[in-house]
Parts: sequence; structure tokens; C-alpha cells
Amino acid sequence: MKCPTCSQELRTTDLGQYSVVSLDVCPACQGSWFDKGELDRLDRSVWTNVETLQFRRTDAGTQRLSCPKCNHDLEPGSPADAPDLVVDRCMSCQGFWLDAGELEKIEAVALQLDKKLAVTRRIQKPEDWSFLRWLAYCTSRAGRRVTTRK
Repeated sequence: MKCPTCSQELRTTDLGQYSVVSLDVCPACQGSWFDKGELDRLDRSVWTNVETLQFRRTDAGTQRLSCPKCNHDLEPGSPADAPDLVVDRCMSCQGFWLDAGELEKIEAVALQLDKKLAVTRRIQKPEDWSFLRWLAYCTSRAGRRVTTRK
């Protein structure tokens, strides 16, 4: 696959021994391609699925890029809670192209939404979560409560 920004060949990077994501990164501009499902597995948010955030389409000042996977046009969009952040998404294969530094920004948006959602969802397991993910979350929350009650 080629970088939609600078046309360099993307390099696949494994994120560790137990990683569930192999990231496609441009060696020149440090942009990253996320196939459908990879972005949610990589960010640290618990309640928020980054890929299902509401994105507002924006065309102001952005160049049209082509999807490195399927060559359809990438659509620039901004999360509703972060209008200054513009990420590119392929509506055909549902992948995301993030320029260098955008992963941290979109993760910050997701973590902010997590804080809001955690208050209303303390007991319910999100529908799109596996039981294992829910169990890991509950265990980590219980561990934090135990260590903070001294």
C-alpha cells in the first residue's frame, strides 16, 4: 500500500508480541492507516468506540486523498466534540488515515467521552463488547478501588 499523502510505500509495524493490531505506517510522513476495527482496538478508551463517533464532513482547506487499501476517495471529517481535528476516512472499506499526531488527538476525544459515558453506564456492558473485554474492565476498576481505599 502507498501513503495517500506522500506516495511512499507503507511499512507494516507489529506493535508487540501480543498485539492485536499490525499498523501500516509511512516512513516519510509518519501517517498511519487503520483498517476497520483497528483504531478501536488501539486507543485506550473503554466506553467509546472511536470508529463509531459522529464525524462531520469537512472540505475546508483539505486536499482529496485516495484510500491506500481500495483507492476510493477518503472523506475528511471532524468528530463532533473536536471540530479542529480533521481525519480522513474511507467510506468504502471503513478504514482511517491519520496523519502524524492525530492518533493522540482522537484518543483524547475518546477519553473525554469515556468520562461522560462512565457515569451513565456503570453497570451495563456495552452491546459491542465481548464478555472478556467487559470482565477485564470490571477487574481493572475493582483493582483501582482497592488500591485507592487506604
